[in-house]
Amino acid sequence: MAEVEGNGSNQYNRHALPEFLNQDFLLDVLRSVENDKALVITECNIAPATKPGDHHGSIMFRAKISYKTRGKDVISRSFVIKTKSVDEEPKKKMLKECPAFEREIDIYMKILPEMTRIMESIGDRDHIAPRFLYHSMDPLVLIFEDITTFGYEMHTELCNFENTAKVAKKLAKFHALSFYMHDNKYVYNIDFPQYNGLRIIQEIILAIPMILAGLALMKEEVKKWEGYEKIAEKIGDITEKHLISLLDMYKPNPEPGFNVLCHSDIHIKNMMFIKKNTDIDKILLLDFQMCFWGSQAVDLLHFLYRIGDASVRLRRGEMVSIYHNTFTDYLNQLGCLRQGPTLLELNIELLKLAPLELILGIWCLPMKNLDSSKFDAAALENSTPEIFPNMLKIFLKTPRIVEIFKEVLLQLYYKGALG
Repeated sequence: MAEVEGNGSNQYNRHALPEFLNQDFLLDVLRSVENDKALVITECNIAPATKPGDHHGSIMFRAKISYKTRGKDVISRSFVIKTKSVDEEPKKKMLKECPAFEREIDIYMKILPEMTRIMESIGDRDHIAPRFLYHSMDPLVLIFEDITTFGYEMHTELCNFENTAKVAKKLAKFHALSFYMHDNKYVYNIDFPQYNGLRIIQEIILAIPMILAGLALMKEEVKKWEGYEKIAEKIGDITEKHLISLLDMYKPNPEPGFNVLCHSDIHIKNMMFIKKNTDIDKILLLDFQMCFWGSQAVDLLHFLYRIGDASVRLRRGEMVSIYHNTFTDYLNQLGCLRQGPTLLELNIELLKLAPLELILGIWCLPMKNLDSSKFDAAALENSTPEIFPNMLKIFLKTPRIVEIFKEVLLQLYYKGALG
C-alpha cells in the first residue's frame, strides 16, 4: 500500500495527492520502465517534492519504491513525478489552458534525446537535463529519475561570477544545439518555430495592471532618494503601451534573424547542481514548459538577473562575452555552416529588450532577495493589483531591497531602459 507524507500539512495543502497517483498507477509505470509485466512493488512512499511558491501551474512529488523484477530485489529507487496543479484559481486556470505540459513532453521526447545524440557524436558526454523515464497524456504526467540520488542539489542563493560563468556555458550549449538543429532542419525534422511564446504573453497581459500599480508607488518612494529625482520621473512616465511592447519580445526574429530554443524561465530554482565545496561541478536544467523559439537575448537577460549576484551585473560585458564565445565555439565543434550573431549583434539584441530588463530588474531580482521567513510565497505568487501595492510598500522599506533598487535603477536609467 502506498504511503503519503506531508499531504495534510499546511505547508503542502496545495499539493494534495491527485487521485490517479497511487500504487496501482506506479506499478504500471514501473512495469513499462523495466519492461517486466510480472514486476511487483514491495514498498511505496510518496511525498511532495517542492514547497509552495517554487512552481506554478504544476505540482511535483517524489516516489520512493522498492520492488521485485526478474528475480532480483530493487531495495529503493526514487522518481520525481510532475503533474498539473488542481488549483482552479483564475490565473492558473488560464495558464493551464496553454500547452505547457504538452510542450515539455515534446522537448523531452523529441528534442533533448536528439541533442544528446549530437553531443555524443562529437565526444561530448555532458547532459542537459535529468533522465526522462515516462509520460502520460491522460492523466497528464511526467516522470524523471531522481537526480538527488546522484548528489544533485537545488540551491537558492544567487551565484558568484565564477559559478555563473559555468551556467552561462551550459546555456550557450543548449542554445547552440537548437541553432544547429534548425540549420539542419531537413535532417532533424523538428519544427522549432512551432514553439511560440503564448503562455508567457498571457502571463504578461495578466500582470500589467499589477505592474502599473507598483510603478506608481515606486515613483513616490524613489523621488525621496537623493539623486534619483530624474529616475523617479522616468518611472512615472512608463505606460501600459511601454509594457505591451514586451509581447513582441517573445516572437522570433524574422528570417534571416538569429533565433534559438529559449528556455525562457532561467532562474536558480530551475536547475540543479553538484558542487565541490563552493564550486559548481555539474549542472542540469529543469522545467522546459515555457520553451519558445526566439532571441537568445531573452534567456540571457533572465540569466543575468536571476542566476548571478551583483558581481555578475557589474561585469555584465565580460559575462556576455563568455556566453558568446562558448556559443560560437560549440557551433564550430558541431560543424554548423551558419554563423551565429557577432558579439556586437548580441549586445544590440540585449539593448532592444529594455522593457524586459526593466521587469527583471525591478520585480524578479528584488523578489529573489526577499526574506522568505517574512513573506508568504504562495500569496506573492497569487498577488493581485489590490494586494500588490501593500506588498510593494513593505519591499520599499526593506534596506536590502532598497539597495538593490538603487543599483538596478541607475543601470537601467543609463542604458535607456526607463524610456
